[in-house]
Amino acid sequence: MPGKPPKRSGKRKRPVTVQRAASGEEGPAAPITQPHKHCFNCGVSIPVDRDICSDRCQAEWDRMLKRKKLMTYLPFIGIALLLLFYVLILAN
Repeated sequence: MPGKPPKRSGKRKRPVTVQRAASGEEGPAAPITQPHKHCFNCGVSIPVDRDICSDRCQAEWDRMLKRKKLMTYLPFIGIALLLLFYVLILAN
């Protein structure tokens, strides 16, 4: 009993060919994309003149930057508090 051929993990990608009008040759197609950027927060394509796609993404981005800044300074604040307690203990 003949078995089924093995399944492929995905579709086979074949290069798109475009016939050139002047020479009649075929070759790989150049991707047609407009200049764009990606949102800093979610990665959605946006126009070049913007950095964030929406007000919601802007709020999330600002919150993330604030948290990152706090995490940067938190060890220094902890060390300063430990030194303060050490000085207070030695003073008594």
